[in-house]
Amino acid sequence: MGFQPGARLYRHEILDLGTASDHEVRQSLGDLRRINAWLGGRRVLGLLLAEQLRRTQLTGFTMLDVGTGSGDLPEYVTQRFPARVVGMDRQLRHLREGRGGWTPLCGDMRQLPFARKSFDFVAASLVLHHFEDGEAVELLAQLAGLARHALLVNDLERHAWAWRFIRYAPLFCAVSRADGEVSVQQAFTAAELETLARRAGLAHFRVRRHFPYRLSLAVELS
Repeated sequence: MGFQPGARLYRHEILDLGTASDHEVRQSLGDLRRINAWLGGRRVLGLLLAEQLRRTQLTGFTMLDVGTGSGDLPEYVTQRFPARVVGMDRQLRHLREGRGGWTPLCGDMRQLPFARKSFDFVAASLVLHHFEDGEAVELLAQLAGLARHALLVNDLERHAWAWRFIRYAPLFCAVSRADGEVSVQQAFTAAELETLARRAGLAHFRVRRHFPYRLSLAVELS
């Protein structure tokens, strides 16, 4: 099936289902590391954190990264900033591919084991598009409740060219291409992400588009 330009279409991805072999998981997590390094994941999260540090005047911070995968973004954050980061993922196999410098936690983000305002910042990168709209609204509200200063969302933008790139670029393994096509098709537009934030009861937020085909949502809570 080709790219469908209308409303987002929701399907489970292979990595979410846990049906891939250990080798396929390792390959696909490596692809996600490269995607974050080359295509804006690190850059956008770094930009959002730098903005929030200027605003809050924090000299160090704590952060929760949900859906962390193998923890490449927590690694990046702890290397660039004076930060203590917890990376949470419900797939233990994903966490085992991490390279250290942060605290791994295996768990389901639908049942977050933290008290309110446990972290200075909460980040969700390439996570929100995995949920249907109603679940995404609930998740945004829950994650915002865990942050003292800001919730930072970094995700894909639904766009035909992004879908074509992941489908045809000979850079990624079969699982990554299959999951990437699904991810782009069920990603959001900027207007949709704004609507979800409002439905979640979030007030002080900004949605931005970033090259290439990335969206960010920064919710300021203090």
